[in-house]
Amino acid sequence: MPKAIQYSEYGDADVLKLTDIPLVEPGAGQVRVKVHAIGVNPLDWKIRRGYMSGGKPLDGPSLVGLEMAGVVDALGDGVTDFAVGDRVVGGVGGASAEFVLAQTDQIVALPDSIDFITGAAIKVAGTTAIRVLTMAGVRESQTLLLHAATGGVGLFVTQLARARDARVIGTAGAANQHFLASLGAIPVLYGDGWEDRVRAVATAPIDSVIDCSGAGVIPGSLELVVPGGPIVTIADFSATGPNVIATDGSEPGFEDSLREAVKAVEHGTVKIEIEKTFPLEQAADAYRLSEGGHVRGKIVLTIA
Repeated sequence: MPKAIQYSEYGDADVLKLTDIPLVEPGAGQVRVKVHAIGVNPLDWKIRRGYMSGGKPLDGPSLVGLEMAGVVDALGDGVTDFAVGDRVVGGVGGASAEFVLAQTDQIVALPDSIDFITGAAIKVAGTTAIRVLTMAGVRESQTLLLHAATGGVGLFVTQLARARDARVIGTAGAANQHFLASLGAIPVLYGDGWEDRVRAVATAPIDSVIDCSGAGVIPGSLELVVPGGPIVTIADFSATGPNVIATDGSEPGFEDSLREAVKAVEHGTVKIEIEKTFPLEQAADAYRLSEGGHVRGKIVLTIA
């Protein structure tokens, strides 16, 4: 039987178990994908810890994972956009499994030039980056302040913003300062006093802010951004203030963003940085690393 990572109670990574699950046939409009790689995201462990549950207990075993890359293994009735053997990437719930079912609008073709590990790291970071850059209105010659610039989403944002000829001031840890500078951004050390460090390097007004950290940076950002400048956060949903926007991905208008993100990687506009890979059976270790923070780029689970 196929293997999958499941948990039956909320908690830390120790609740994750490698279990057998049935091999399910795809329904109408679905494809079955033989998974080769799965992206690990902070949202995965926030869900697993019950932070998104509203206080409701689990009603049965739950799978983890939000994005994957693999090969179409079977087609449901009515599917004409894909064929068995197609390489695909996309976002599905419970992606940490050897086989998953996906609706055809949840996946796009993965070019042969992109390996599965890289492909599995595109969906969440890439679509989020495209969304927040659009919502922040980042364009040529503007200055963007980006918090957590070397995380999975942050690196995608940094590279897409630089491709638009925007200036990027990015906060990151000490170990990532030179790396961030190599991408054309202006690195600033995060932590106490970050506001003064941003002021010291800003050679133009800060037009917009994107927060990927959720580390209480909104008040300081409000002091730095131009009046009326948008502040978009994906990580601090308690944040308030003028033109502060918290986005969870439910906004309409970004239906083609996965395809755009894949093209950005295919054309070399964005280079995916992989912090570390783990085999599926070591998923708990992967999530411990993710929860520890200070990750450069993405963590990926692999299936042989």
